[in-house]
Amino acid sequence: MAKSKREFGEGPFYTITNYIFWFLLGNFYFLLLNIPLVIMFIILFSIGTNKIPQGFTSILIVCCIPIAPAATALFSVMGKLIREKDINITKDFFKAYKTNFVQSLFFGALEIMLLCILSIDIKYFIASAYPKPLTVSIFVIIVFVFSINLYVFPIISRFYLGWKDILKTAAYYAIKKFNVTLLCLSSFLIVGFVFFKISTFILLFISSIVCYLIMYYQKNVLLEIENKLKLNTEDRKSTRLN
Repeated sequence: MAKSKREFGEGPFYTITNYIFWFLLGNFYFLLLNIPLVIMFIILFSIGTNKIPQGFTSILIVCCIPIAPAATALFSVMGKLIREKDINITKDFFKAYKTNFVQSLFFGALEIMLLCILSIDIKYFIASAYPKPLTVSIFVIIVFVFSINLYVFPIISRFYLGWKDILKTAAYYAIKKFNVTLLCLSSFLIVGFVFFKISTFILLFISSIVCYLIMYYQKNVLLEIENKLKLNTEDRKSTRLN
C-alpha cells in the first residue's frame, strides 16, 4: 500500500498537475501585486489606443514600477522549482518578494526611467529627421538595457550581492552569454506569439512561463556565478588563516 501511494505521488500525472498549479498560482500572485497595471490595461483595451486620455501614459509608466519586485519573486520560485523540482509556492513567493523588494524596486525603477528617456530620444530623432544610424543605435541601447535586466532580476532572486556587483555581473553575462541572452529575449516572442496567434488561455500562466524559461536558460550562468562566489569566499577565508 505504501509503495502504491509513493508511486502515485511521484507519477507523471501528479507532477504535471503540480506544475500547472504552481504556474497558475505564481501567475496569479504576480498579477495580484500588479493590480494597478492590470486595471490600466483593462481600461486601455476598453477605450482603445486611439482614445487615450491626457496623462494616461504617465500613470501607466508609474504602474509598471511594481513589476520588478513581483517578477523577482517569480524568478526566485521558478529557479527553485528548476533546481529542486518542488516548491511551496505561496511561502517561497512572498518570502522572496519581501527579501528582494528594495533592490528589485530600485533596478526596476531605473530600467523604466532609462527606457522612457531613450524612447523620448527616438521620437525626437525621428521627428527631427536625424540620420537613421543614430535612431537605430538608440534601439540597440534599449535592447541592451532590457537584456541586462533579464539577468539583474534572476541574480537578485538568487544571490545577496551589492548594487554595483549586480549591475556589473548582469552586463557581463548579457554580453558573454549572448546566445543565452537571445534565448531569454525569444521567450517573450514565443509566449507572445502563442497568446496572439494561438490561444489567449495562456494568459493564465504567461508570467510564470516566461520566468521559468528565462531561469531555465540561465541555470548554467547562475551556477557559474554561484561557483565564483564560493571560490571568492574560500579565498578570503584562506587569506585570513594565513
